[in-house]
Amino acid sequence: MTDGAGDTTTVAGVIAKFQHAYYVQRNVDAGLALVGPQSGVTREGLTPVIAALPGGVTHCVGIDVIAENTAEVHLVELQADGHRMDYLQLVNVTAGPSGLVIANIQRRGN
Repeated sequence: MTDGAGDTTTVAGVIAKFQHAYYVQRNVDAGLALVGPQSGVTREGLTPVIAALPGGVTHCVGIDVIAENTAEVHLVELQADGHRMDYLQLVNVTAGPSGLVIANIQRRGN
């Protein structure tokens, strides 16, 4: 479980780094630098969802690496009013030009 800045040297690190760019930095360019073109994540898609994050929202991400390039992810978003959202994902990573990048994010469960 982490809300830390992560890194691009491990599967868990790049997932944490992407979520940090999204929730803490709220920086589209930082997020896009962590996804490969095959991910389907675009500036046009990422910009409005980051902009729509309410003030005071925090996150924590649990990452269970289940294969060399794959992790099951449990992302918790906690809004300032106490409302909690849980997201379950399967995330694949691949080598990028400057370390690992996210290749695919697949929603799991409800």
